[in-house]
Amino acid sequence: MAEEQLDDILRENLWAIVDKYGKDNQPATILNANTVVLGELKRQGFLYSLNYDLSGNAIAVPTYKAITYFESAPPKKNRSANRSQIAYQTFLETYKRVKDIGSGGAGNVFEVEASGGQRFALKVLSAEAACNNSKVKRFLREARYEQSGKCDAIISVVDTGVLVDGDIRRPFYVMPLMDGNLAGLMRHGSGYGAVELMKLLLTLMGNLAPFYRSGNFHRDIKPQNLLFDNSRERLILADLGIAHIEEEYPGATVETVASERLANFLYAAPEQRVKGASCDERADEYAFGLILNELFTGNVPQGTGYKRIADVDKSYAFLDPIVEKMISQSPEDRYANIEATLLDVEASSAEAKAAEESTQAYDYYPPRVELGLSILSKRWDDGILTLVMSGRPEGDWLKVLQSYGETSFTTDGFYLDPKRFRYSEDSIIVPNVGYDESRVRNAVSYVEEAVSWTNDHYVRYVEAERRRAHDELVNQRKAELDHAKRNAEASRTINDMLVNL
Repeated sequence: MAEEQLDDILRENLWAIVDKYGKDNQPATILNANTVVLGELKRQGFLYSLNYDLSGNAIAVPTYKAITYFESAPPKKNRSANRSQIAYQTFLETYKRVKDIGSGGAGNVFEVEASGGQRFALKVLSAEAACNNSKVKRFLREARYEQSGKCDAIISVVDTGVLVDGDIRRPFYVMPLMDGNLAGLMRHGSGYGAVELMKLLLTLMGNLAPFYRSGNFHRDIKPQNLLFDNSRERLILADLGIAHIEEEYPGATVETVASERLANFLYAAPEQRVKGASCDERADEYAFGLILNELFTGNVPQGTGYKRIADVDKSYAFLDPIVEKMISQSPEDRYANIEATLLDVEASSAEAKAAEESTQAYDYYPPRVELGLSILSKRWDDGILTLVMSGRPEGDWLKVLQSYGETSFTTDGFYLDPKRFRYSEDSIIVPNVGYDESRVRNAVSYVEEAVSWTNDHYVRYVEAERRRAHDELVNQRKAELDHAKRNAEASRTINDMLVNL
């Protein structure tokens, strides 16, 4: 079979045969199947994990995942080999596929262009999933909840439609085109560090409060599903395909059966790895805890010997006990809900900040003060002595100078008393010195002694004030730390208790 023909068959003529030959998991015998196509499908991973018998011309496959091509079937008409030209039409708009964004177990996401040139993201249910009634209902429920706008932290749906793919109707929905996801931001060179990403993640968890308060939970939290909205610099949650949604939507009611194992394994909580086990919001909490640790360490915790945040950034070591509780093996040992988690983060952060400030207050001791003024020049004019200083005599320095005792005064108004001096800009002015050289000499000597004495006592005064302020700060920080510790301890117990009242 020519390579181009085989490629065309693989891309354009795969028929999904689900629930057509009996109950799920029951083998169906299919005659005249093309073994070359089946072999190529298996090699490319389309039939991964499927058991089928290629003996003779009969193929036995599990019906619930069967994908094959009948050599005797007539070719499908009006199918373009170039899938990028597929147009997704709705009542309001036509969207042209631009490029692939990603794919999952039940659907594919493309970047599309509307008729006006605007770019969007479009998610379409896969052909195989479109033949599974349960997956169709999940997809429709996902679209309807996202279209409801009940939580701003959830991706919004702006349009919906159905792609007719041969005999299969594949629903799709259109959403705003985001700027990547958290997985991309976590890569080296994204420009976002661990602390910035942590803040984005915690903000998202807080913004999801309306979603969780309604009894919903996602069940597939992972960095790839946390999309980045650069215009508002935030993360939003996407892909609610396997989410538990409390709201009832006509025609989209889905019950999870015991045989279904939902969510990926890397970020799945232990209870999600067990078939038939129930889970709740705390499964999302578990995944958020794994991601929180991964932001700093680059590793997803597995078991008990995982790399901790303190090993990378001691400033955020307070998050380690929180992560440890979030990823407890038993849901009962985790926080009661996401809100309780965030309250502990807030309280623990305040405690860590108070501890750091308290330590800094104890460690810091004011250095010796090297301050003071000196006399730069002297001049006399018409009985007034002016001494130009190295700085402006003011504040506490002037206060100390004026406490220097007077030494002499005369009846003609001449005083050697700093309280009676005048001060202008950077000068000390001694009035009424007169024309007597001896009096001028005495005045200069007095001022020089007063300035030297002031410098010495001012240093002591400032150092004493700094010690007093330091001791006051230490006591204040100690009180704040004690309060933060009490608050954090109470937050961990009381908020959990309030959830159950």
